[in-house]
Amino acid sequence: MRSGRGIAVAAFGCAILTHHDARAQDAYLQGVFTGSLGVTDNVSSAAEPPAGPGPEADGFGTVSPGLIFTYTTPRTSQTLSYTFAASFFFLNSEANSYSNMAMWSGRFVTSPRTTLTLGAAGSQGQLNTFQLEQAPGTTTITGTEGGTTNFVQGSVNEGFSFQPSPVWQLGQAATFLVYNPFLDPPQRTYSAANTLSAQRIFRHDIASLALSVGYTHFDNVQVDNPDADPEAPEVYEDRDQLLSTLVASWQHDLGRRFSSQLDVGGVVATDLKGDAVSLVRPAGLAALRYTHDRGEAELAYTYAAAPNVFLQQIQLSHQLTLRAAAPILRPSWRLSVEGSAGVQLARPLERNGEGELVTGPNTTAVLTDVALLWSPVIVIPDFALALRYQHTNQHTAARTAGDTRIVRNALLVSVSGAFPRRMEAGSRISMTQPFGSAGPVGPPHRDPEPIEPPEGSEPAAAGDAAR
Repeated sequence: MRSGRGIAVAAFGCAILTHHDARAQDAYLQGVFTGSLGVTDNVSSAAEPPAGPGPEADGFGTVSPGLIFTYTTPRTSQTLSYTFAASFFFLNSEANSYSNMAMWSGRFVTSPRTTLTLGAAGSQGQLNTFQLEQAPGTTTITGTEGGTTNFVQGSVNEGFSFQPSPVWQLGQAATFLVYNPFLDPPQRTYSAANTLSAQRIFRHDIASLALSVGYTHFDNVQVDNPDADPEAPEVYEDRDQLLSTLVASWQHDLGRRFSSQLDVGGVVATDLKGDAVSLVRPAGLAALRYTHDRGEAELAYTYAAAPNVFLQQIQLSHQLTLRAAAPILRPSWRLSVEGSAGVQLARPLERNGEGELVTGPNTTAVLTDVALLWSPVIVIPDFALALRYQHTNQHTAARTAGDTRIVRNALLVSVSGAFPRRMEAGSRISMTQPFGSAGPVGPPHRDPEPIEPPEGSEPAAAGDAAR
């Protein structure tokens, strides 16, 4: 862990010393840092009795330095980033953890009508600190197993778009992910997906159609057997499942600041073990969005199917989320609030005793994550103090054992900064995009974009490649 800290500190210093020369060469090097002190009533996200030993309370601290390098040319944009995060507890030192995450993304204008995006990411760490590493406006609602789990994860993605006319765009996107927790037996997950899309841009609307096919393999899934002897060894099996989703989308501009999105379609889930069996369900999204240079918000409902690598299952889930970031009262106060609130009702796909593919017991996850931020006058670039509260509550029903409930509260004070100052303000919340990166994204355009960008202009930010 000391070597990781040394690398991150050295990289931060390198950013401070070299950023002037780098910018002159269409390169930009930036150091970022976040540190916090807080308290939690559940150190390792332990389940409540009788399903688990029960939670323990403790104080904790986190440090997270990082480095972001961006290189652009008139037709390319690339970003390489590294983040080191460490968590330490005052009384439960055995729960101390650290994580490393590296990411690269690139966007390449291959011709006046085509664009290629590529990306890769890798992370290593402990699952119990996962949600604290995300900003309040981007925290995801995901069911977990509870407890502390060391893991490594890697992913690659690719996207290609073709614009045959100013109002039509065709797209293709592919992703591959590997998740490997350090457990015995190893419970790895491999997931690959490919999406094809077509999009038609109108003056105030965007219509699109997206077809996505994804394959997921789960290693050593524990099998529940209510008739088995309690003294018998646990039974594990491999699972191979396929998801095919077809969704039509309509985005409508409700004005300069508001927009809406409605997606309607269906999903076919197939279990490939033995005689393949399938289950057909609807899929959809309804969202209302607000965007402004001083704030943004989204209220969204989705019903979709997706693999959960932490629970080793494909889940059909209803999810309702509210995300927002906005200033408070007068701009001169330099106060703002950002956060997420939501609930997810998920059911896994599994076979019953007759070999039919059905949905299993419910997992209900509730999340509240909100922060009050204060930024001083622009003397220290991108500096902010934050008071943050996070509440998670997960209840998992079970057929063969008692239900499991995991509750965790955390209150922390954090300080963050970046040097040199960011050239453009980024989004402080994550918009809902459940049907693939090649599907409908972004707010509607009032006018179709030209096929070829103006001479001397730069492509969009490389972060778009990672969506």
